[in-house]
Amino acid sequence: MEYSFLEIIIYFITYSFLGWVMESIFRSISERKIINTGFLKGPFCPIYGVGAIIMLLFLKRFTDNLAVLFIVSVVVLTIWEYLVGVLLEKLFHTKYWDYSKNKFNFQGRICLMNSIFWGILGVVFVKYIHPLIESLIEKIDFRILIFVYSILGIVILVDAISSIIKVKNIKVTLEKIEKLNYEIKEKLKEENVQYLIEQLKYKRNKTILRLYKNVYRLKKAFPAINTKEITEVLNKKVELKEIKEEIKQRIEKRKRKNKKAIKEVQTANEITKEAKKD
Repeated sequence: MEYSFLEIIIYFITYSFLGWVMESIFRSISERKIINTGFLKGPFCPIYGVGAIIMLLFLKRFTDNLAVLFIVSVVVLTIWEYLVGVLLEKLFHTKYWDYSKNKFNFQGRICLMNSIFWGILGVVFVKYIHPLIESLIEKIDFRILIFVYSILGIVILVDAISSIIKVKNIKVTLEKIEKLNYEIKEKLKEENVQYLIEQLKYKRNKTILRLYKNVYRLKKAFPAINTKEITEVLNKKVELKEIKEEIKQRIEKRKRKNKKAIKEVQTANEITKEAKKD
């Protein structure tokens, strides 16, 4: 059976979500804490979506022969995992997974245990999972299907662009933090600049906090990921408590100032009203 471009997009989005659910549940149970797996911030793992499309295009013809289906699944999906690993390393200069400690691995990118898993998944997917998903999707009104999947497609695209930019900008953001630190030191040499220093510190602290959250989520999703920049960001964890407290104090201070300003305005209005009466 051949699939149209629209069907491929629908199945890609569906299996990106289901793959995220599967891996997140598995990782959360094995690590005993909630893990948002995957490169994207949203509940989608495109690697599973593409993997599913590969299975649909290459494996369905072997449905009637389980042994051949298993072997082809092992070969095709292991090659896919290897290529994705190489591509991510080239793009982001770090490994997103590392099987070096597993027996019968190749360059830490693929290993026998995972390949067997891919073989089993290929058989289960082609024989049971996809026929069920296909029948469920066919029951949905075509117009609703187009509307929902168009929105989901845009969400995934925006999320992907945003996630790539954030990862690529880790080094740039660290340089920005260093620049802010330098500006603070320079301002300290001047007189009567306490307000400017507070502003710079606030800006720096917010940047550190935002960067740490992004890197921490990425590290939880891909424990093997390791670069000089990521290590540097994660080492800032000791500063976070102090940074959060400084931000909190600044916000509270701002609130007090706003309350004071509102009170002054109210007083001024009351005085104006009294003056008009007189």
